[in-house]
Amino acid sequence: MTVIINLIREYAVWVYGACALIALWYLRVAILARRERRYAVFALERETALNRTYGAWTVAIALIVVIGFVYLTSTVVSEAVKPLAEEIITATPIVVTPSRPTPTLPLPETTPTETPTPRPRPTLRPQPTFGPIATNTPAVQAPRCGDPRAVITQPGVNAVVSGMVPIFGTAVHDRFQYYKLEYGAGTNPTVWSYFDGGETPVQNNRLGTLNAGALAPGTYAIRVVVVDKTGNFVDPPCQTVVIIR
Repeated sequence: MTVIINLIREYAVWVYGACALIALWYLRVAILARRERRYAVFALERETALNRTYGAWTVAIALIVVIGFVYLTSTVVSEAVKPLAEEIITATPIVVTPSRPTPTLPLPETTPTETPTPRPRPTLRPQPTFGPIATNTPAVQAPRCGDPRAVITQPGVNAVVSGMVPIFGTAVHDRFQYYKLEYGAGTNPTVWSYFDGGETPVQNNRLGTLNAGALAPGTYAIRVVVVDKTGNFVDPPCQTVVIIR
């Protein structure tokens, strides 16, 4: 138990720093959700933004609990168990074993020997290399979409993009109301942000444009959500993953 408390006290500053970074990230999520809720046109978008706000508050409460636990453990509890640890260390006897001198033996006489000079080896000529050079960049693949009413055809999965990125595909429904394009950080985001959409069906044409220059470099997922007149959407939405440089 004492070891765990000492570890918490030693790494308390790192825990505070990590909590601060997480708090900044969810503060950004809450600000974006509030802005989306303010400018949302449809009830589904407002509900989604409100759920993100609640999630950010839940994380904030959890961070406060973690910080409070670490602070109490590294100050109050640590000071309470410190005398006990000192008593345990004091009560442990230390046995010192006297060392015996090691007798020194006379060194044997050595006869100098001649070291043969190595012969120089001929320098080999570099051989030409044929064939393609392997790279770590993953191959671009077509997105897999489960419903033909919501499809993204371009950009493909693992495509490297920058600047203004056009999104092509299909967004149709027999009871069509609107469609929207969203992005999220990572390959499986938990937070999605709206960036484009429309109230007219699109068949194998341009759905919208992503401003990749406004985002930090990294991996992002993009999806198209088609909503019908009842407020339901095509499930699962079609999704692709791009790499912003």
